[in-house]
Amino acid sequence: MKKRFIDPFFPNRPVIDPNLFEGRNEQIDEIVDALFQTKNNNAKHFIITGDRGIGKSSLLLQTKILSEGENSLAKKYGVDLGVEKYDFLSSWTDVTEGQTLENLAKSLIADLQSTVNKIFSSLKISIDFGGFVQIEKNTNDEKSITDIVYEFVKSLKIIYENVNKQSKDGIIIFIDELDRVSVSTGVSSFFKLVSEKLNREKIHNIIFVASGITGAIQKLGFEHASIDRTFRDIPLPLFTEQETKEILVTGFEKIGFTYDESIPFLTYSFSSGFPEPIHIFGSEMLSVSTDNHICEEDFNKAKFKIVTDLRKNKLQDILTKAGYGKYQSILEAMAKYSDVNVPLEFISKEIKFKQNEFSANIGTLIDKNIIRRVDRSVYAFIDPLLKEYIKHFGTIKIDK
Repeated sequence: MKKRFIDPFFPNRPVIDPNLFEGRNEQIDEIVDALFQTKNNNAKHFIITGDRGIGKSSLLLQTKILSEGENSLAKKYGVDLGVEKYDFLSSWTDVTEGQTLENLAKSLIADLQSTVNKIFSSLKISIDFGGFVQIEKNTNDEKSITDIVYEFVKSLKIIYENVNKQSKDGIIIFIDELDRVSVSTGVSSFFKLVSEKLNREKIHNIIFVASGITGAIQKLGFEHASIDRTFRDIPLPLFTEQETKEILVTGFEKIGFTYDESIPFLTYSFSSGFPEPIHIFGSEMLSVSTDNHICEEDFNKAKFKIVTDLRKNKLQDILTKAGYGKYQSILEAMAKYSDVNVPLEFISKEIKFKQNEFSANIGTLIDKNIIRRVDRSVYAFIDPLLKEYIKHFGTIKIDK
């Protein structure tokens, strides 16, 4: 009988345990430096960027854990903290699609207030949200970014003055998926103006730490060109083959499984270096194995189960989201290519259209986060499982 075990892989949630977090050495070093500078009154705001499923939320969460004094991640990679440990007060806000600027500002303060009241129950901080409520009631023509900034900083100072008495290193406001807020709301100007106002008020140890998709900082720049001087961009690349192996081996060894030497490479080739597919495969290979050893047969069984069962509905939704006609033809052509990265020339030959006749369709698929541009005239699926899904089930035909 197969012995039950705690699954060491987690494709559906961010990595919580620092000891199970793999890779991102350079990014961790940059983050630690930002914490060190901020602790020493040299505020360094930053945004972690990358494709969907690349692990932004996991690294954001690890940053929060590290900023609150848990040093395991830094020790694991031999990163010099510069101090014995950090002791920031931090709050976390999840941005919702289409959130207004005034609602985001109010949410950031409310989440921070809630954190303070939980940690320092004796402080009993009370924030008057009346100013935010009035701004929300105003028509679009009456709303002013300056008013939102004023209300935000006024409330933030009340919290800061109380927290500062508790000998904390500072305050970090974590914002997950900042790109969900439209640049048309003035969000770039908001963060720029807030950071400048805090600087004028001589408050140098409060920072914003955010996450957003690839190009988020550039999109923010469309609204305020100097936003890149407010937020440092820390981009996350795809995992390397070695990093993929480290993730799998750490998981396998944790529960006493062995593996064929080919398994890490097969997983890397199929996942394209995205964390989510790596964790899905790790989890499912353990699930289908009957002898505590992962072989190529287990890999193929896991692949079939993932595409035809576990992720079938999600992949079908992605395919539907793509649109019909040329969109489906492009994806079908990409699925036929033998490599992960597909030349535009191959797609053109397969669908029998000149490149300029479907360039707009390619752009739309990129905007919908279905494919990504790897290089000039070279593209790949954002979710590598979609390629296998199309090979197995085909695309949606126009008559459907």
